[in-house]
Amino acid sequence: MSGREKVVGESVIRIDALDKVTGRARFGVDVALDGMLHAKLLRSPHPHARVLAVDSSEAETLPGVRAVVRASEVPRVVGTWFNLRSEKETKKLFLRDDKVRFIGDSVLAVVADDERTAEEALGLIDVEYEVLEPVFDPLEAMERFDIKIHERGNVGFHIFKEYGDLEAGFAQADVIVQNAYSTSKQTHASLEPQGACIATYSADGVLTMHSTSQVPHWVMMYVSLALGIPMSKVRVIRPYVGGAFGGRAGVIWGLELMCAYLATRVDRPVRLAFTREEDFAATESRHPFHVRMKTGATKEGLLVANEANIVMDVGGYGTHFVSVLADALGTGVGIYRIPAYTLEGTCVYTNKPLCGAFRGYGNPQMNFAQESQLDELAERLGIDPVELRLKNYRGTGEMDPVFNDLVGSCGMADCLTRGAEAMDWSTKWIPRRSAAFSAQATTPGSELPAAVEAPAAPAESADPSETSVGSSRGTIKRGVGMAAHQHGTGARFGLPDPSSATVRLNADGSVNLLTACADDGQGNRTVLAQICAEVLGVGVDRICVSAADTGIAPLDGGTHGSRQTYCSGVAVLNAATEARTKVLALAAEYLEMDGPDRLDIVDGFVCDSSDPTRGVHLSVLMRHFQVGDFSRCHQVIGDASGVTEAQPAVFGATFAEVEVDTETGQVRVLNMAGAFDVGRAVNPMHCEGQITGGLTMGVGYALTEGLVIEDGRVLNPNFTDYKILRATDAPQITPVLVESYEATGPFGAKGLGEATMISSAAAIANAVYNAVGVRMRELCITPEKILQALEEAGRVGGGDEEVAAGIVA
Repeated sequence: MSGREKVVGESVIRIDALDKVTGRARFGVDVALDGMLHAKLLRSPHPHARVLAVDSSEAETLPGVRAVVRASEVPRVVGTWFNLRSEKETKKLFLRDDKVRFIGDSVLAVVADDERTAEEALGLIDVEYEVLEPVFDPLEAMERFDIKIHERGNVGFHIFKEYGDLEAGFAQADVIVQNAYSTSKQTHASLEPQGACIATYSADGVLTMHSTSQVPHWVMMYVSLALGIPMSKVRVIRPYVGGAFGGRAGVIWGLELMCAYLATRVDRPVRLAFTREEDFAATESRHPFHVRMKTGATKEGLLVANEANIVMDVGGYGTHFVSVLADALGTGVGIYRIPAYTLEGTCVYTNKPLCGAFRGYGNPQMNFAQESQLDELAERLGIDPVELRLKNYRGTGEMDPVFNDLVGSCGMADCLTRGAEAMDWSTKWIPRRSAAFSAQATTPGSELPAAVEAPAAPAESADPSETSVGSSRGTIKRGVGMAAHQHGTGARFGLPDPSSATVRLNADGSVNLLTACADDGQGNRTVLAQICAEVLGVGVDRICVSAADTGIAPLDGGTHGSRQTYCSGVAVLNAATEARTKVLALAAEYLEMDGPDRLDIVDGFVCDSSDPTRGVHLSVLMRHFQVGDFSRCHQVIGDASGVTEAQPAVFGATFAEVEVDTETGQVRVLNMAGAFDVGRAVNPMHCEGQITGGLTMGVGYALTEGLVIEDGRVLNPNFTDYKILRATDAPQITPVLVESYEATGPFGAKGLGEATMISSAAAIANAVYNAVGVRMRELCITPEKILQALEEAGRVGGGDEEVAAGIVA
């Protein structure tokens, strides 16, 4: 490899583009097998109950019904692949009992010749329940020792971490802000429902599953362990997937294990698919956080102490909850140079639908609290919010206290400055007045000098058509806000995180790349093809990437944690390098050279770098050694497997410009700029697409997306009532790619996907404050909440002085 890359760094067309735009792509719902039966689940109407008895006799006599299976016959997965590390941990992975813990929890399954018959059979089954008292509020659940959602109680996990001397840290602070925040239960809302699986069990004991999971190899391992089938006889094939965002990062509740078990019972292929309502109300969603945070800084703008207490609602069962809390800890503590930091976190069961992995994995919730705190501190200190973050972020060569590891590549400064430029921050950001700060709590004797007072807001524009920040059009107010974040790449420090790749050259010089990389629509299989093509000196059109099929593809940790470009990219780089080395050795022999040192591969031609006219095409070379030389018939294969060297942080900054109508409370996000440190953009077009999608999803998280649950029942389990953004609602988005070059990554690349939505909610909340002077500390930021906050602020005093930042209790 020499000179500037020819394939890496280019916006090549996705390798699955034609399949998708022509409709040839087969998604989970498109898979149909001969003789396929259909399964449906009977779900609990109670949030907390024991199943005492089931009378299915009438259903079993219904023509077309093939089986009725109690859910308690099938183990439920209540852990993650973290629990696969040892036999002791594996025992904690499964749960089997007759208790239901949320409305929609599975009670039994019916298998029938068609869906209509299965639905009819469900209506013929009588279930006797012992109804138990439920608890829905995690703060209440922590105190209700008389109600045990699980045998060990309602607290699933608790952690306390301390870095530095908190008391001494706050003693140095000139300004302290202290607030409480809460976040919503956002659901993944992928266009293709999460629940879709087909399983078939052959006469020789081979279980084959068509699953839309993001982690095919872990599903293979879960099913093997749960059903006692050797892993060699469990095959997971992944069709095209219409969105995931973490919702498929494991076995889906009541889906794959149940479907697999049913197939072993009826000896026919079984399809189990969820309706949209089941998808919304009975699968995993984002964990709601309750965060109490106290933050201190000096008058120079240096952060000195932070105290955070998180109570996390995990719903009826815990799957990803420990690692989600750990991620909130890692990203919260790691991003800024805060010498004293304590974090206490508690994961609490409630009788609500379960929570799990979701884009950002605990970081968006934590970021909303932390970045809102920093915005308030910046105003208290009279410092530009961008400048405050530039003063405090943890940069290259500094120690990350959570992982006890040096920060490698860090493009945070460029993310902040270039993002600000894209938003025209220096012109649009106008600080609000700070007269109300006299009401704020500060450390005694540390009053701020007049020099740090923010200037008064400008008068309203006389031109009613004027739309600049700081001006008004009747009841319409404009404002801008920003927030920063970091997020890890992969899960090397927290979970098993293997990646593997096999590269095989064919007789015509074309290449097969075998990988279990699961592409959820972000184009990561195309990126891996680019890396492979770059190493081997061929075009992407010469690379064929295998399906994600555990029967043929090597071990992979799955698509989660923004890991595929980095983790699988390293495996592909190493496998392709091994294959390249073998090719050059064969070429040296073919060209009768002393060795391969002077050889290179350029556009599929192996040539002598000192004499470019001397060489051989890959097709000629491979044909010679695979079929031409009868004594050799040599196959060139490169293979690599392992765990990456690091878990590099992805840095980013989000900027938002909003309009708020003080009469209706409506918020409209006009413009957003997202600047993200990608290490190296292997495919810039893909990166820009991720930024556009992530920021748009972040707008929904900030303003409209949250499951409404009353007495344990989801009231908005569909796209009619659960509000995601339409195309006309999306803001103008400016993506900014920052390349810091990550030395451990393939061609300098690291992750991106999750990071793109993390700081959107905080940026929008800060922009709302900049527009109308009220702090929004609860997601979603609905019109009703804004109007209530404005009314309460008006009762306090009604001016910008009184609503500037909220009063610290």
